Amino acid sequence: MKRLLLILACLIAPAAWGQDPAPAPASVPATPPLTEAERERRLERAEALKSESSRIKEAAETKRAEADRACWKKTLVSSCMNDARREYLESVATARKMGVEAKRIEREVRRNDQAAKRAEKAEEAPKKEAERKRKIAEAQEKAAEKRQERENKAAERQREAQQSSARARELERERQEKLEKRRKKEEKAERKALEREKKDRERAEERARQLEQARQRSLQPQQ
Repeated sequence: MKRLLLILACLIAPAAWGQDPAPAPASVPATPPLTEAERERRLERAEALKSESSRIKEAAETKRAEADRACWKKTLVSSCMNDARREYLESVATARKMGVEAKRIEREVRRNDQAAKRAEKAEEAPKKEAERKRKIAEAQEKAAEKRQERENKAAERQREAQQSSARARELERERQEKLEKRRKKEEKAERKALEREKKDRERAEERARQLEQARQRSLQPQQ
């Protein structure tokens, strides 16, 4: 059984250690991210190592308990128990190595996952920044459009007000012109009336003078 455990340890542990490289120093460039298939394969191997480690520990516990009972029936009890203890420790050491290797694999997968996330974030950062700038530009463009629309409306209102004011001035000018024409017409009519009155007065005075002259002549003695 001892030889079987040693052979099993030689077959499983070195194979597991040989397939996954040790953690790279900080100066070594990061390895490419694992594919999903490779990630699953490594996690399955880690789980298999943990299961095998637990199985070896349980088997070692059972075998030691059996060996302890069997050794008491032998002549060299101490030698038998020492051999059983040594075989137990070797099995536990093998199981512990498997557990350590399983944890190392899981730790490597976690580190690779974290590195992949960081790389994804680094790759997405320019896109997110570009999207943020695009949204800012769109917001600024919309704000500029609204500002221009407000300015256009204000200019239209001002233009309408100016047109209304100009129309009011034009109407006032036309009213004043009509008033001026009426005033001039009235002044002209008044002048004509005065002229007619003057002519009538002159004719009346002339008639009265002629009548007076005729009367005077009629009063003079005839020769």
